[in-house]
Amino acid sequence: MYLTFRKIALTASIAGLLILIAILVYTYNTAVYTASFDSRVFKAGLAGTVEVLDPASITQQGEKLLASAMYEGLVYFDEKSSNIKPLLAKSWQYSRDGKTMTIKLKKSIVFHNQQPVTASKVKEAWEKSFLNNKDESATGLFFSVQGAQERLNDGHSPVGIEAVDDLTLKISFAQPNSAFLYMLCNPIFWVYDAGQEKEGLPSGTGPFILQNNQDNKKILLTANPNYHRGSPVIPALEFVVFEDEETAWQDYLKGDLDYLNAVPLAEIKNIKADQQLKKRFIEEPLLEIYALGLNMNKEPFAGDYMLRRAINYGIDRSQIVEDVFADGYRTNKAIIPPEIKGYSSEMPGYIFDPAKAAQLLEEAGYPNGQGLPVVNLSYNSDEGHQLAAEHIAQQLLPLGINLQLQPMHWDYFKKQIEQQALACFRIGWAADYPDADSLLYGLFHSSMAGRGNYTGYHNPQVDKILDEARAATKSNKERLALLGKAESIIIDDAPMVWLFQKKSAAIAGEQTRELKIDRLGMVDWHMVQLKKSETTAEKVSNNQ
Repeated sequence: MYLTFRKIALTASIAGLLILIAILVYTYNTAVYTASFDSRVFKAGLAGTVEVLDPASITQQGEKLLASAMYEGLVYFDEKSSNIKPLLAKSWQYSRDGKTMTIKLKKSIVFHNQQPVTASKVKEAWEKSFLNNKDESATGLFFSVQGAQERLNDGHSPVGIEAVDDLTLKISFAQPNSAFLYMLCNPIFWVYDAGQEKEGLPSGTGPFILQNNQDNKKILLTANPNYHRGSPVIPALEFVVFEDEETAWQDYLKGDLDYLNAVPLAEIKNIKADQQLKKRFIEEPLLEIYALGLNMNKEPFAGDYMLRRAINYGIDRSQIVEDVFADGYRTNKAIIPPEIKGYSSEMPGYIFDPAKAAQLLEEAGYPNGQGLPVVNLSYNSDEGHQLAAEHIAQQLLPLGINLQLQPMHWDYFKKQIEQQALACFRIGWAADYPDADSLLYGLFHSSMAGRGNYTGYHNPQVDKILDEARAATKSNKERLALLGKAESIIIDDAPMVWLFQKKSAAIAGEQTRELKIDRLGMVDWHMVQLKKSETTAEKVSNNQ
């Protein structure tokens, strides 16, 4: 009996030890992403699909938002000053002729794998992203670099990106490009160690390091202890990806999320009516426009700026924002938004003026719409776009402008736009970088036909002014003046109907602090905090 008892006791001790070890292992794993008793994982919800996280291949906004926790570029856009400031770079300088830019990197910055960030690593990452990314608007940012288009065509031609030494990068341009510095904010210029991968991803320099990825549905990141700006406040960041906004919203309401990147439009009015939720709602203007494209090479818009202007004056933008978009957009009468340099409050634009619209329509030769053929308004199938198109058609009908609504599947719609096959179509354009050049050159320079310039707009005078603005590498004041001049001409030509500017519709959790969304819809995850809960001792003290 004694031996039996000893065996039982020994077995129990071993079992207890195994349980203790399991608890210690669990506690250790938890400690990886828990800095103290009061700390916990920050849970961020992303509504939409995440297909890839490799910085060389990401294209979707949700992918960029997630990957920005792991990767970063040489510079960043400071919204308070509206200036570009150093991040991985220390300084930069254009040559006198504007044909080259020399970038100096900061010393002692390392990737997550502890390898140093060097000019050759930057060059390797940029060239890999350029060849692998499928977003033409992003790869097009390289086209002013010498040899870039040839490299894209044949895969091996030399490109004007040179690692002069470990900390010096030299960019040679085919044409001067004063906007290139702003372009460096685009994710296609993020820096990573292209030769080293973990979990199938290259090491970045960002504030968080990938720990676990469950099929791009749940992604756990932990704080980078060697981050060059200092270790993040939150010890770990978990992204949860939802297929739709409604499902994500329900999880948020349960208290399961500390941040949700997009709430359903139908919920915005309810959120603003709720005393608690409205404090957490993040509503910031984004550099993203919603417009109608008017094909400059198709009837009835070819050569008829009076008709194009008439349509601009004939739409009540405020009514559509209120009825359809629940204040998720704000009205837009011109091109350059107030949030970036180059904006002018005195820039003429288009407001709702049906009398002016009727006058212009008559001057165009269509009094009360007589003789004007039915115009197809094409858009990608979506409930919001459908409602917006219906409102636009209803508002223009009293003028005698008859629109035939034409919803299309996204892939087919996109292809038709790129081929400039549509006469009148919805266009959504998010700036690729925080500068007026993105909205002017990208949408209206003739060289961008099919890659942003979907209306077929071609004004040699505008091309010349936009080229001069890019060549103005010595004076930003001169550059901005030229961009304003180009904007004025484009507005007069009216190749688009400018309707709305998008606003973010995100929401933070009750304990979330210091979470801000920039004009490109991105979050600086390094700055995000969670309000600490009271410890037991503090609670006792407070109750005494």
